[in-house]
Amino acid sequence: MSNLKKWVLAVAIAIVLNLFINYGISVFYKAPQYNDFCTDQSRYAPYPAKPYPDVAPQNCTPVFPSQELKDSCTEQKGYINYKYNDNGCATEAYCELCNKTFDDVNQKRNSNVFVILVVFGVVAIVAGFVLKAEAVANGFLFGGILSLVIAAIRNWGQLQDIFKFIILGAVLALLIWIGYKKSGLIGKREAPQPPLKRSKQKRK
Repeated sequence: MSNLKKWVLAVAIAIVLNLFINYGISVFYKAPQYNDFCTDQSRYAPYPAKPYPDVAPQNCTPVFPSQELKDSCTEQKGYINYKYNDNGCATEAYCELCNKTFDDVNQKRNSNVFVILVVFGVVAIVAGFVLKAEAVANGFLFGGILSLVIAAIRNWGQLQDIFKFIILGAVLALLIWIGYKKSGLIGKREAPQPPLKRSKQKRK
């Protein structure tokens, strides 16, 4: 197999490997759905979800949230919403936290997906050194590195600066190490120099 075909096969393996991993995650570890946390009433506040009166009620008593509720809701990163009766009148103000709950669950999943991609990336890189077929080995190496990059990109906005620095440094060190390993410079010992031949004849 020519070198060009080997590199094309390696790149194809790297891409398909990551598509396979990410599709598997989406199938077996589904992302949370916003509708499962926030109902129509909480999403379109302060309008009632149901029933909608044909004519807007004119005799509703206004409901004003207390300052304590506002402050507490702001601290919890929620927003003020209202409960309604069958006539469409607001009966009670409360702090709606469905958005924050959804964000917390989604962020936790993203963190777990980050760990999964890193584990698969490391396993692929190790497999790249174990496999004997050069094109397949290179494909797993590139696929593992690509998996690490995707893991970092997916959670880049959520990572602290120190973790960003560590991830970039680790990937850079890994790339340099792979380059030396593949070139045969790591673990290569210089052949010992033969001892100088001594003259068989002694000088008189």
